[in-house]
Amino acid sequence: MDKVWYYMKSDRQKFGPFSDDELVGLIRNGILEGKDFIWMPDLEGWLRIEDTIYSVFIAEEERTEE
Repeated sequence: MDKVWYYMKSDRQKFGPFSDDELVGLIRNGILEGKDFIWMPDLEGWLRIEDTIYSVFIAEEERTEE
């Protein structure tokens, strides 16, 4: 699988590239949170995970905090 995703934490440090499966694993394991950003070359800018289809993988506890 292609490694196309990058992520950025609140300290603006960027990491990647990662495959879709790796990105989902990072979210499910709590390494990435809804407020963190993801990007791939086809996108014009960075998106918050909570605003993408990947938000379904955010831990239930985090979703209920808001």
